[in-house]
Amino acid sequence: MLKIVCGAGNEDCESVKRLVFVYAKAGCKYFDISARKEILEAAKEAVSLAGLEDAHICVSVGIKGDRHITKAKIKESVCIKCGNCLRNCPNDAIFPSIMVNDKRCIGCGTCAKKCPTGAMTMYEKDINVKEILPYMVENGVEMLELHIMGHDKKDLDYKWGVINDCNPKYASICIDREFFGNKEVIDRVRNMIAHRKPYTTIVQADGIPMSGSDDSYKTTLQAVAMAEIIQNANLPVHIVLSGGTNSKTAELAKLCGINYWGIAIGSWARRVVKPYINSSDFWDCLECQHKSIEKAKELVKVSV
Repeated sequence: MLKIVCGAGNEDCESVKRLVFVYAKAGCKYFDISARKEILEAAKEAVSLAGLEDAHICVSVGIKGDRHITKAKIKESVCIKCGNCLRNCPNDAIFPSIMVNDKRCIGCGTCAKKCPTGAMTMYEKDINVKEILPYMVENGVEMLELHIMGHDKKDLDYKWGVINDCNPKYASICIDREFFGNKEVIDRVRNMIAHRKPYTTIVQADGIPMSGSDDSYKTTLQAVAMAEIIQNANLPVHIVLSGGTNSKTAELAKLCGINYWGIAIGSWARRVVKPYINSSDFWDCLECQHKSIEKAKELVKVSV
């Protein structure tokens, strides 16, 4: 199974629509989107345009402290307009005027790391999960995913409880090792699945979140290592690799003996089709569509 990650923080309907359309035409059937009604409708429209009848949608939310619910903002009084953020943003979320396009920002933090003056900072943009997640399941979403890399146990328990109450086909836990050691990771997952039926839970082993900037083995190494930690714990869950995933992930995972259920690719999947889907006349340009679909097919072929 290959899941294309549009971005838990990506609220740009048009970019999501184009990305889902291209990968649906390329043969992908699983798509991860943000918890917004308009984004769900955009994804559904794209699937319909692609002629895909058996698409599966996953909606992602995060707990407080997890970067997947953050957005960038600029302190204009400190900004020197150097353009580092504009040149380095992987999701084109910075306007040429050096302003943040909030809808396109996915919270990766690249801009803040590249800013020489500290003008670029991150803030949390949370949602009302109790209001939006039941709607998502009622409207065909099969998977609800919770990004849990934060220390707010109360928020984790609350949002995981809401997800369980929604009773999706699969509940997914996305976890990495930024804040916790291996034992803490496994203990957290084990506690969360204690009252769930076996194999109704997905653990998305997030190597280094939102780090798939190139197509090397080194970039995807941590995703495979994280999956091995989950696999060695012998938990009754499905394992999905993410965080630095690319076209080398499936090959390396198999070489390392990882018995995975799927691969989630976000940054790299978006990057390989970016030159074409960003075209202003994408829907009228058959050449743009064809080239983007062919690029997508290459990634799908080596990942499923």
